[in-house]
Amino acid sequence: MRYGAPGRRAVLVNLLRFVALIGGLVFVHELGHFAWAKIFNVKVLKFSLGFGPRLFGYRHQETDYCVSMIPLGGFVKMLGEDPSDRIAPEDVPRSFHRQALWKRFVIVLAGPLMSLLFPVALYFTVFIGQTDLTPPVIGTVVAGFPAEGRLLPGDRVLAIDGVSLGSFQEVRDQVAAAPGRELRFDVERDGQPMTVRVTPEALRLERALDIVETVGRAGISAGYALPVIGVRGGTVPASVAGLRTFDLVTMYAGNPVRRWIDLDRALQASRGATVPVGFLRPRVVREAAGGLCELEVFDPGLAQITPEPGTGEVLRRTGIESADLYVADVSPDSPEYQMGLRRGARVVSVDGQAPSSWERFHERIMAGGRALRELRFLMEGRESQGSFSLRPTTWTDEFGQRYVRLSFDTRHWVPTDADAPIENPKPIAYAMRNSIRETTEAMRFLSTGIVRVIQGRVSIRTVGGPIMIYDVSRSSAAEGPWGFLWLMALVSINLGLINLLPIPTLDGGHLLFFAVEAVIRRPVPLWIRQTASVLGLLLVLAVMLVAFKNDLQRKFGNTQPIVVTAEPR
Repeated sequence: MRYGAPGRRAVLVNLLRFVALIGGLVFVHELGHFAWAKIFNVKVLKFSLGFGPRLFGYRHQETDYCVSMIPLGGFVKMLGEDPSDRIAPEDVPRSFHRQALWKRFVIVLAGPLMSLLFPVALYFTVFIGQTDLTPPVIGTVVAGFPAEGRLLPGDRVLAIDGVSLGSFQEVRDQVAAAPGRELRFDVERDGQPMTVRVTPEALRLERALDIVETVGRAGISAGYALPVIGVRGGTVPASVAGLRTFDLVTMYAGNPVRRWIDLDRALQASRGATVPVGFLRPRVVREAAGGLCELEVFDPGLAQITPEPGTGEVLRRTGIESADLYVADVSPDSPEYQMGLRRGARVVSVDGQAPSSWERFHERIMAGGRALRELRFLMEGRESQGSFSLRPTTWTDEFGQRYVRLSFDTRHWVPTDADAPIENPKPIAYAMRNSIRETTEAMRFLSTGIVRVIQGRVSIRTVGGPIMIYDVSRSSAAEGPWGFLWLMALVSINLGLINLLPIPTLDGGHLLFFAVEAVIRRPVPLWIRQTASVLGLLLVLAVMLVAFKNDLQRKFGNTQPIVVTAEPR
């Protein structure tokens, strides 16, 4: 009994979380109908959370507020909404069907609108808790991108096109919104204000549900590259001193080193003198923790390096460069591994073209599809060459839709570290702006999902019901209250969008009848509405059965889970 108690408590907590999720969203939805009915002085007979037999509640004046047995929805019953209602003569002006068409339209529309607007409040609660922001300071400028040679690591972005910025997220948003359009960056560099102009390149992104977006990309990020080095090998000074690729430099000539730019400046200033270099070297520990995992630990080391005298590039005088184009990990069953690519190899060229950065290298590989690629690389100072083609892998998105995509199972390792966070200067404006943006984005994404299901481009098997919502609400517990609020917002938007579908028995069906009434200038005949309502109810029940069946198959089916190995770009 003692061992079962925690499990029962967990189930009870998850169940209460699920009830709070569904009950809260149903209450908000029905509150929209109820509030506007009261505003227009329509008599409300019942406000019910759930369907079926009444469990408990209380009556206040003319309305019965209650909780019903089936907790999968709710309703507001207004006088005259049902043609069979008996209406006392004094209540006729307060009946629903005697209201002006625009009033009936507003009352019915208010429910879905509340479901769509409620997430703004939920997201606002989430974002108002973000008191720390990443400062608008550029940490890395990727070689080969539009910002190279214009913006520098350490630049603090004050404004873009005259719009003042307070965080790096705002910098990203401004750049993403301007593909192919020149932007004016007002930055502070070494304490001096200056203006730089950058034209972000257009990047085509393929999202889930076949959504394609074009965003701007300048090649900047907030994270500073840590001083992880690449060593060309051979007889270069770094190799002779005992330094190796992926060593993390911590000290140079007695001065601490935190970032790659600090090391690069120190190397630029070196002119033939022997200097001590402190470093941490990663070492793989296989079958660590009793064989449960594989770890990398860092062993400290000290080397004495003598850069070649004179001027010129650091790589020629020391043999040290950024580890950006060095391979850190290759999947053993990948075509690249079978070709001979190994950890520590430096990419030289792809199909005869030398990439400026790993990001450009990855883009070039992925852009070639399944074509045979010629790769030249350095291994221990010797240049090698090989050919490979990308392999297709199966990928499943969050809607359960399967895709076949090409994967490149080779990685590099360039850890980064950003500046210390700053206090959010305008928390209310920040929360409101981001909550509206997040709600709009979720509405667009979920509405596209509904359209894709109707079109048949997304399988009906992806439709979920109460069991899936319960499972997701349970898993969101690990993210704390913010995860629950985020989930609540998504389900609320989904509820609002589904209710706007022009299906009789749903709010969208009633709105459709009102639209027809506005055109023909008389109510739709009762027999048509009743017949359509029966058909609509059957359709809704069918979808609910499909969703319930899908939930059971996901939870108890024997289908093998799909491992996501592809790299969505």
